[in-house]
Amino acid sequence: MSRRVLLALAVAAGVLGAGAAAVVVLAGDGEEPAPEPALRAVNLERCDSIVPSELRDCYTREFLAMVEGRDDPRPAVEAITDLSRRDRRFLLSNCHVIMHTVGRTYAREAGVTLATLMDYLPRGNDPGCAAGFAHGLVTGVGPDIDPSRPRDALSVCADAGTRFQRYSCIHGFGHAFMRIYRDRLELALPLCRALGPGSAPDCAQGAYHDYWFAVLGADDARPPADSVTNPRELCAHQPASFVRPCWYRAFLENRDEGFQLESPEDLQSLCEGLSGLQRAGCITAASLIGPPDPAAQLGICARLGDPTDSGDCVRGTKVQNLLDAPTGAYLRLIERCERFAAGARAACYRWLGKAVAVVTDGDFGREGCPRLRPARAREECEEGAGRMEEALATFS
Repeated sequence: MSRRVLLALAVAAGVLGAGAAAVVVLAGDGEEPAPEPALRAVNLERCDSIVPSELRDCYTREFLAMVEGRDDPRPAVEAITDLSRRDRRFLLSNCHVIMHTVGRTYAREAGVTLATLMDYLPRGNDPGCAAGFAHGLVTGVGPDIDPSRPRDALSVCADAGTRFQRYSCIHGFGHAFMRIYRDRLELALPLCRALGPGSAPDCAQGAYHDYWFAVLGADDARPPADSVTNPRELCAHQPASFVRPCWYRAFLENRDEGFQLESPEDLQSLCEGLSGLQRAGCITAASLIGPPDPAAQLGICARLGDPTDSGDCVRGTKVQNLLDAPTGAYLRLIERCERFAAGARAACYRWLGKAVAVVTDGDFGREGCPRLRPARAREECEEGAGRMEEALATFS
């Protein structure tokens, strides 16, 4: 019989001390003894008491302790996700990167292979901890990939349960391709391109994501000796279909400490002097580091003077922060497109229709878009949702 695994988020007393925050992972019961560790309590308060520069390493150690030795790490990953949503500070914004390391280490220690990968990938659509763990797992199976047959990776991703999970899997292979070639874009990107136009931009975004990690020395990535650290210089020399993916996380991973985009003027300043596709990519990347509330992000986008800029800005809207919200919440968000200048409304409805359809696995296209008024809003939303299987390029 299959085992059950009970995870409880608790405030522990007694052994851990009164008030100590803990995640308790309790192995399952059933007629057969579960091979999982019998009981594990991870004290996270110790991470809150150390210097900020060591926080990431502390959380990485604690979360590795939760998943190591478990045949199925996904219940532990769900518990970590729940914890991050309760913590509105460091952990919420850094869990994705932390779980890259956790997933990669777990894959190596548990012997995950390309053939068994789908048995370990998280099943939810969470773009934070769970997606980070997924990307780490995919990176961890990098040595199992035959660079002469990159489309084998695409066939693995086809078995993922939802559109978001398929996207996350493809993005993860971008990371994996980079690690195969020690973060050299000129060697990794051809593997992404071999996946075809429907997947190449999303794979490339994973590759550029890993590149920006390498520039910072994050996630155990090391920059090539000739690395370019200025996104304007790097993205100016990329193929047109990869320009948006190149820019997408450039500011998220590589910006002045403490900088938060709060106004249209901030956005214009970051992208001053750029034009065409380079400006489009920069505007989206700048939008991505805006407020965590997607409605507040749209407010900034709507106040941009150029309708094209406004449409590109919408592509950075963090609709994933409304994960598991009711249809009405998504409707209230997309209805804000009506506040945009006439020339930007269609782009707003189309992108949000597509992005929300992805995080709801198509449900919003069927249940939300038809409720929009006026008719053109409904039609644009449905058009976007109908294209959810196409490459996303700018998505988290």
